[in-house]
Amino acid sequence: MRMQNYTFMRTLQSAISKIFLLFFLLFTQSIELKAQNDIAKKADSLFNEKNYTEAAKLYQIIFKDPKVNQANISLKLAYINENEGNIPMALYYLNNYYNFKPSNEVFDKMNKLALAGKYQGYERNNINFVFALYQQYYIFILYGLIILGIFLIVVLYNKKKHGKPIQRNNWILALTYMALLALLINLPSTYRTAIVKERTYLRNFPSSAAPIIGEIEPGNKINIFGSKDIWQKALWNRGVAYVNKNDLWLLED
Repeated sequence: MRMQNYTFMRTLQSAISKIFLLFFLLFTQSIELKAQNDIAKKADSLFNEKNYTEAAKLYQIIFKDPKVNQANISLKLAYINENEGNIPMALYYLNNYYNFKPSNEVFDKMNKLALAGKYQGYERNNINFVFALYQQYYIFILYGLIILGIFLIVVLYNKKKHGKPIQRNNWILALTYMALLALLINLPSTYRTAIVKERTYLRNFPSSAAPIIGEIEPGNKINIFGSKDIWQKALWNRGVAYVNKNDLWLLED
């Protein structure tokens, strides 16, 4: 009996401790959320008063916090930096906004700023445009592949059920589908874009001892297809080179 009471008390104490911990975490999160909201409100007030410098300082504090409206903050920081003549930073924040809310209007705005500043990597004939379309219509592409997959499964199942031979073109279509699906799933984790924040050198392999094969000025946008330590594998001017991560603004996914 004593052993049962002891076990019951230990279980009760453990449950109470977990409940207390849960309430504590919820309480601290609510305090943190309130603090972030207070900063956002203060920043919005300064922005509306056209006190852009002070507003930007506050926006940058909460810029990467998922609990706030990151898209709205990105757009305001883009406006502030464009207003102050810092076009590379304006492009960085506009790109982040585009990642949250892809649209042709925003893409055209980035292209216009880039043309004015003679920055490369924003053109519609660039590979960026292909990936911009991919980002904009990702969900539709995914649904399309899912519907195609269901159709293929039904066709192959019916053929097998009725003892019909599965033709070669059916297998080719199935393999193509699997390859496209694998590409769609893996592309977001391997492909990124970045904007050069200060002049950086291109190297032909990931090491500071590697020969310099070129350089990129601030404001230019590059495509990244992998990384090794601090070195980003980038596509630039139809060639592959490695760039130091510390010289880049990596765009949010």
